[in-house]
Amino acid sequence: MNRLAGIVVAGIGFVLSVLAVLKVLPGLTGPGVILILTGGLLIGLSFVPRPIAEGDERMSTPATLFNIFLSPGKVFRNLRRHPRWLVALLIMSCLSAVYFNLFLYRLTPDIVTNYAIDKSLEMSYVQNNEKVRTNIEEGRPKALEDQKNPLIRAGQGVAGFCGALFGYAFLAVLFFVFVMAMGGQMNYLQALSAVIYAAFPVSVIRFVLNSILLFVKDPSDIHPVRGQSTLIQDNLNFLVSPADHPVIFSVLGVLGILWFYWVWLNAIGIKDAGEKVSGSTAWTAAIGVYVMLILLVGVSGFLFGNFLS
Repeated sequence: MNRLAGIVVAGIGFVLSVLAVLKVLPGLTGPGVILILTGGLLIGLSFVPRPIAEGDERMSTPATLFNIFLSPGKVFRNLRRHPRWLVALLIMSCLSAVYFNLFLYRLTPDIVTNYAIDKSLEMSYVQNNEKVRTNIEEGRPKALEDQKNPLIRAGQGVAGFCGALFGYAFLAVLFFVFVMAMGGQMNYLQALSAVIYAAFPVSVIRFVLNSILLFVKDPSDIHPVRGQSTLIQDNLNFLVSPADHPVIFSVLGVLGILWFYWVWLNAIGIKDAGEKVSGSTAWTAAIGVYVMLILLVGVSGFLFGNFLS
């Protein structure tokens, strides 16, 4: 990754933060700060040595984005010598931002924002703290105004890209550690490329199906919180009520076809993008990370279960 790009991104983030503090561009402090952190991450990635190409021809980026659906192993083997991830992550982030804006258009910012605030007020900690309740209620008009502000929405899109990069970077660390601990050999850039390209087909399929369902369903049948992540019923959470069993509902939500497809792609990616990674090592790493995700989702359901009902 170009070190200069990291410096430029961090510089843009610093300027945004200053302008936000000076009220020239209010509401962009968060995106500015996360851009600074992203710049630091890009600078750090520039110090990671790239694998030796050894004369292997580099597959074009459009070809990798197309072939990952049809021949994922071929793509991952090419990424072993020519790791890259930026275009795939940009596309996924754009699709995510487009879907969120379509979601707000379909349900209206008022419904989505008011629902989230109302559910925040129902949390036991908030109910027992009058000061917090008052602060949340007083912030309602500002939250509604921000949700309708195109500049802040653009900032949320930028923050979404940066947040996704940090998330995948952490996921790559987990896979990298798994592989190395089990005696495999893998470059960190290979791991990062693998996890992002493994997520790309799932992200595209989710976007297409969610966008169709968003306009097929009646808005009154769409949950203001759960619908932001998915409208696809390919999992088992329909077996329980989110109000009665939020933890089980959350866990069953990640036991679905697209999630299993993601695990399979991760296993293929870790095996074929790594230098010396056996199939058993790759599958152990993919399933191990998946189990950790299930536990994390379960904890999230326990803490924020009232938002799911």
